[in-house]
Amino acid sequence: MSWLARIDRITSEHIDAVRETEGRIEQVEREAAEATQRIGERVAAMGFGAETPEEQAAREAREERDRLMYEYRMRTRQAAQPSHQREVYVQPTDWTDVDEARANGFGRDSWLV
Repeated sequence: MSWLARIDRITSEHIDAVRETEGRIEQVEREAAEATQRIGERVAAMGFGAETPEEQAAREAREERDRLMYEYRMRTRQAAQPSHQREVYVQPTDWTDVDEARANGFGRDSWLV
């Protein structure tokens, strides 16, 4: 058996399969475009059209309200987070001599801290 002939046959089979797949993809894309067009025509026939100025104003007001609420939630979330690392709870395994001094009432001015 000639290996070159076998490789050529396999290569041509793969090229044919690729061309067939590409053709099928193009067919599916055409069908999808036609279906989208039909759906658009049905929606237009149902009376759904462009937004009226009132609908647009209402939508923009909702979007602005949602944006402001999001910003408010982010600000309150940041305010709730500790601003300094020392305000975070310390686990007993992370306890140091400095933490022990603070727990006993020695502040920043103490030589223990």
